[in-house]
Amino acid sequence: MNAEKAKNYRPIKFLDRMEGNDHIVLLYDNQKYADLIIARYLLNGLKKGESCIFFTPDKPKTIEERLSAEGIDVDSYKQKNSLRIHCIERSDMNKLDALRTLKRLREESTKDMKPPYRFVGRTITDTGTIEGMKLGLAVEKMGHEHFEDFDCSQMCHYDISGIEQSMRGEWIRGLLKNHHHIIYASEPDKAVAFETMLLQHEE
Repeated sequence: MNAEKAKNYRPIKFLDRMEGNDHIVLLYDNQKYADLIIARYLLNGLKKGESCIFFTPDKPKTIEERLSAEGIDVDSYKQKNSLRIHCIERSDMNKLDALRTLKRLREESTKDMKPPYRFVGRTITDTGTIEGMKLGLAVEKMGHEHFEDFDCSQMCHYDISGIEQSMRGEWIRGLLKNHHHIIYASEPDKAVAFETMLLQHEE
């Protein structure tokens, strides 16, 4: 997507208007659109002087290459200690101590960095099984309920192309309930971004 089209891409325009500490969920079925949104989200924070952390179970070099391809001067921001790729274990979370693990992850990943913080990533990588999706929802719920305690901005991202289909509806409803904003990054005519509060109604 060229610069002009990216500027008019609905999720990008939505991100550029965003202020304050927000808990965002990014859903996608095409990695190129995910990379576009993630890079823009990080770049917006970097330009504001925020410390940006991408936590992932993948190899840091892979993430750095994807961010570089989207126009982020990774080496420069790393040297300034304002951008960090933080590796996590794929089994770094369990239901019993989710809050403690989230706090530990925040503490470890921001060591020697200055607030405010902006995070990208997800702690649950298994969305291909019912068990993994249920655990993911439990962690998202815990994180959202205590979001103000973390004093940060965060974007959780999920590839919906490989999720366990029988729980799809329940899982997406859970994500909507436990985030302030949702972005669906897809082809321009399908992409959407909005505040989840708009879906709430009086019972």
